Amino acid sequence: MFYRTDSGTPQGGVISPTLCVMTLRGLEQAVKSVVTRPSDKINFISYADDFIVTGCSKELLEEKVKPVIREFLKERGLELSEEKTLITHINQGFNFLGFHIRKYEDGKLLTKPAKENVLIKI
Repeated sequence: MFYRTDSGTPQGGVISPTLCVMTLRGLEQAVKSVVTRPSDKINFISYADDFIVTGCSKELLEEKVKPVIREFLKERGLELSEEKTLITHINQGFNFLGFHIRKYEDGKLLTKPAKENVLIKI
């Protein structure tokens, strides 16, 4: 039986990550659909409602990928958070799922806990 309810699923509820995955299904294909040349490289990684998109250039991400993500989310009644959206070079690093990911000049790629997630006991 179906019972209509006005309340939704609570944020952080046990079903919340599953609903996010279902809602964002197809986003990876939408993002990768903007690749028109073999030199345009795009990668997509997601976990529940968090995702990162890597690309070969800032222009590709800003001009092609970001509009596709906005449109994909809009069709589902969602929007891209400008305050959480960051386009940066891998050499500057970024935080994802509580980790800081950065590639250094010597070519090493390091993933370590983000500073704000490290508890320091004095």
